[in-house]
Amino acid sequence: MTTGSRVAENECFQLPGGIVLHEGRRLGRAVLRSLTGVEEEWLASNQHLPSAIRTTRILQSCLCSLEDQPITDELIRKLLVGDRDYLMLQLRRLTLGDDIHAIVSCPSCNGKIDVDFRTTEVPVAVRPQAEPLYAIKLPDRTVLFRLPTGEDQEQTLTMDGEEAVERLFRRCIVDDGGQAISPAEREAIIDEMERRSPLVDLELDLACPECQHSFSMPFDTTSYFFSEMGTSKKQLLREVHMLALYYHWSEAEILGLQRDRRRAYLDLLNESLRPD
Repeated sequence: MTTGSRVAENECFQLPGGIVLHEGRRLGRAVLRSLTGVEEEWLASNQHLPSAIRTTRILQSCLCSLEDQPITDELIRKLLVGDRDYLMLQLRRLTLGDDIHAIVSCPSCNGKIDVDFRTTEVPVAVRPQAEPLYAIKLPDRTVLFRLPTGEDQEQTLTMDGEEAVERLFRRCIVDDGGQAISPAEREAIIDEMERRSPLVDLELDLACPECQHSFSMPFDTTSYFFSEMGTSKKQLLREVHMLALYYHWSEAEILGLQRDRRRAYLDLLNESLRPD
């Protein structure tokens, strides 16, 4: 490709939590690039996969660096859940811009409600990590635990409801102090986990214009980003075909373009082909 191709722009972010290595060093500085057609094609072919698996795959591609660590699937899975959500939120901004327009359904009348906000308005609980493990003192012992990671999410994908929650909780207990954890102790430990975990947490307060019903609902920014990127393989193929036909670029070169750049060329091409 002689013109038009460019390297996807990179941007640096500080993780709200970070990974603390066993020697005590914290990994917190991450560099991201926006999605290209390569990732779009993969997402279009794998829409059936759970969000946690797609998150690992996309971050493995688009995370350029995390301090001085090599980017591997293992490292991506070690990221705290809140850090992964934060990086996906930033990827959404880099790829599609800051403005988000969504349509949600009223739980009362099933009417459609337009929702508009900006990625910068999504609440992020910044809780830099200082230790790889945490201790909570119970009346008769001390329990050691860690915070949930992407790997924990992936390991509980085949489970439903309470079973998945319980499995994830058990995975995060490093030392139970030699005794079974009671329901009250479990609740205290979970509260402490939540207090220490970084979090991307958007709760929408809405009122239905049709039936006037007021309600609150959580909004999963990662899942919504994946739905936005759900370009069909057929549409992507058409875009590649048009650019290859008129610019004589290879498929790999075209898929290497960022989405906005690729579509800017398509707009220019359509303008030039439009009859006067």
